[in-house]
Amino acid sequence: MKLYINILAQMCRRQHLAAIALLSAIACATPPMPVNDTDEHIQSAASLANAVQFHTNALPAEAAAAPNRLPLFIAMERALRQSTELQIALAEVRAAQADARQSRLLPNPIMDIALRLPEGDGRTLVESHLTGELVQILQRPRRISAADARLRATSARAVTVTLKVMHETQQHYFEAVALRLETAILAQRAVRLSELLRITEARLAAGEGTQLDVVTLKAELATANLDLREGSRRINAAHLALAHRLGQPAGRIDWELATPLYTQIALRGEPDAIAHGLRVRPEMQTERWHLAALEDNKALAKLAWLEGAAAGLSTERDSGWSIGPSAAVPLPLFDTGQARRAKARAQAIAARQRVAQTARQITAEIREAHDAVSELMTTVRQARTQLLPLHEQRVALARKVFEAGQEDVTRLRLAELDHLEAQLKHVRLQHQTARAILRLDRATGGSTLEIENESR
Repeated sequence: MKLYINILAQMCRRQHLAAIALLSAIACATPPMPVNDTDEHIQSAASLANAVQFHTNALPAEAAAAPNRLPLFIAMERALRQSTELQIALAEVRAAQADARQSRLLPNPIMDIALRLPEGDGRTLVESHLTGELVQILQRPRRISAADARLRATSARAVTVTLKVMHETQQHYFEAVALRLETAILAQRAVRLSELLRITEARLAAGEGTQLDVVTLKAELATANLDLREGSRRINAAHLALAHRLGQPAGRIDWELATPLYTQIALRGEPDAIAHGLRVRPEMQTERWHLAALEDNKALAKLAWLEGAAAGLSTERDSGWSIGPSAAVPLPLFDTGQARRAKARAQAIAARQRVAQTARQITAEIREAHDAVSELMTTVRQARTQLLPLHEQRVALARKVFEAGQEDVTRLRLAELDHLEAQLKHVRLQHQTARAILRLDRATGGSTLEIENESR
């Protein structure tokens, strides 16, 4: 062992200094790690400062309860903080960062030492070889580039997960808001039908009505009660879905939802929206960086036949030391790397097609959502400024006629029922508009919405 250590020390001091100097020079030429602040990208897309933090420990199965008053921005922030999907995506970014750092490290050189002891009193023959993987060194710039591209693609996928969590939270939140409004109107409708049924039964008892009117109102009241029960069930389902997104699947669901439905936004032109979406959508960035990594892999495949090649220095000591270069290169007799090159080309071609496919999908989503938002904003504005005022006027006139003694209360109750139906239609239009606005926001990459006052 002592002889081995002495020989190793002599070789490191004398013969292999040139190899060590060469490896140091290559290491100094390593490009720096790319600046890739995933958290900053996520916060930019989410428009929520400090909403995302990476946790090394698992999130709790049941998070702390949300506040009683729950605006939408607080719900989204809590959803992002409690998202296990986002934590998994952030962990994958850390793994990609480790791969990028690993690609910058030189392969460890391999030192072989052989001691040959002749018979008798002959001199001990010492052979040593210091070699490094030749392909690893030749491919190093491309490997670094491919690892950096995969890191950026993984970061973009984390932004995609962020937008998914935000979009689902907004959908569940507005679903609960809209269903609460609908159920309140359905409850008023059931009350009005009950009042109208009592009046009709009284008229029948007085010989002024018909049995058909009574049965018709009973059927309508039964339908209204069923609608009310279904509305309550849907509210509960929306609340449970929102609670799950907030990280408290077994927690309370009786929050005060303080953000009204989005019904009016400052709508940019369709070409601008498409251009913006193609530029910032993380799905598009993911495919582009994935393509860049595969292009690097295609270049790396050109040297696939050299795998196993090694180069270095070989020394031998007999009567004295001798040193010289050494190389071990495979002979491409059977495998010239043609199959790997063909596979790399095919994968790059598929990636280019996915880029085009993603661009088409994004464009179609933006156009569909943009058209829906434009039409629905106009429709909901007409319902608010034309439909509801007409029904309010009808109710007011029916009340005046009833109070003047010119008609019984039946006409007034019917006018009130129709007014409630108009209000229900208005709420459902508002909900459709809010969903379309959320789809447009998601399709354009999570840009900040410019919400306008509904009274405009």
